Amino acid sequence: MRSLFHIARKSILLWFGAAFLAGGLVCLSMGIQGASQEQRYRNEGRTVDAVVLSKSIKPASRQENSSTRYEISYRFTTENGKETQGTDAVGVELWESLAQGGLVRITYLSGDPQSNRVEISGDMGSSLAAIVLGSVFGVVGGFFFVRSGTKVWRQWSILRAGDAVQGTVTAIAPTNVEVNNVRQWEVRYQYRDHLGRVQEGTSDALAPGEAGTLALGDKVKIRFDREHSEESVLELPEMPVNERGLQNSSSSAARPSFWKQLGGFARMLALVFVVIILGEVLSQLTGLDQIIARHEDVLLPATFATAALGFMLFMGGILYRIFGGDGEPMNHADVEDLSRRSAFHARPSFARASAYRFQGKSAGSSFHDAFSIKEAKAAWNQRAWRDSLRWRGNFVIMAAVLLLTVGLFGVFIVIGTGGIKLLCAGAITYAGVRTIIAFARA
Repeated sequence: MRSLFHIARKSILLWFGAAFLAGGLVCLSMGIQGASQEQRYRNEGRTVDAVVLSKSIKPASRQENSSTRYEISYRFTTENGKETQGTDAVGVELWESLAQGGLVRITYLSGDPQSNRVEISGDMGSSLAAIVLGSVFGVVGGFFFVRSGTKVWRQWSILRAGDAVQGTVTAIAPTNVEVNNVRQWEVRYQYRDHLGRVQEGTSDALAPGEAGTLALGDKVKIRFDREHSEESVLELPEMPVNERGLQNSSSSAARPSFWKQLGGFARMLALVFVVIILGEVLSQLTGLDQIIARHEDVLLPATFATAALGFMLFMGGILYRIFGGDGEPMNHADVEDLSRRSAFHARPSFARASAYRFQGKSAGSSFHDAFSIKEAKAAWNQRAWRDSLRWRGNFVIMAAVLLLTVGLFGVFIVIGTGGIKLLCAGAITYAGVRTIIAFARA
């Protein structure tokens, strides 16, 4: 029997959801902490004049600062007459305007004078942007993680304790999933449950070698849940290494060898390393960090907003294509097949609601599309968006992807070190140039 990890590692959406969920929770946590601190300063803060003791500049580095920091040290007297010292980072304009021995307005917490900062250092906008972005990524990642995790758990539970029966392969078809540029396949089958009813099922995405071991009409081993007999799992035996090599020989022959792939990966890492080092040097020579730091309060919310706008337009474009009248109508069999595929996505306590047999009318809509750059260019030149729902939705989705990419990379350009700035800017520039050239040649 396949282990739980063996099933989970083949679920791309599970790992995709886990990565987005983890990133979203980290971003959300940072945003909540920042907003909570801002609220404390608003409720408990006391503002006084402090004497500037010293000024310093801390250049950006990979170990500590993501950008150049302009710091001042100061001394102030609390409302209780106690002298306290503090240090804070300020904008370059304020840093240049202050002089040692001069005065600067600072805010401290009345119950904790050690928590203090320059009066204008607060930034609730960045905290709220982090909360919004973290919530979006957390919700999207959590949805896919919980949904895929539930499916993986159900499959493993059925393989471990489900009833075993013999089924018959009814179809073997390619899917829309690719792993390492190799198209995955699915196997559809029929079986009879413990009550003698004919049930249908579909396997997970299988590698060509696994699907190639079966043919139409073959007898296969099926395990199903006795309480919900429409839920089943195709149980394929583990292939011996020599047989697996024979099955995959045709597909692997067209792919580069392991050492060639490893060499390409090493060259890519070397290029990234050189770009990062070059970026650190150039940032010191050109003062790029100082320029970005000077406008960080504006650039950071702008990049967050661009990424959020791109995500909303992307989801809106998808929904527009599905529900705007351009989606392909689904017949009764299609709806039952979609419901069967969704059976594992439901929690066990809701499994009864995931039955896929319908008595009466059913309807649905779906869409899939593929087009070349040449077709997109021709549609743009002909202004096809004015009367074509298909191209109207496609152009919205393309614009959304552009905004989402620029926004996400822009965040790292603003907050990253000099090397990360150059790497992200180079990646966006390279992708943009390649896209422009492709459109020009189409």
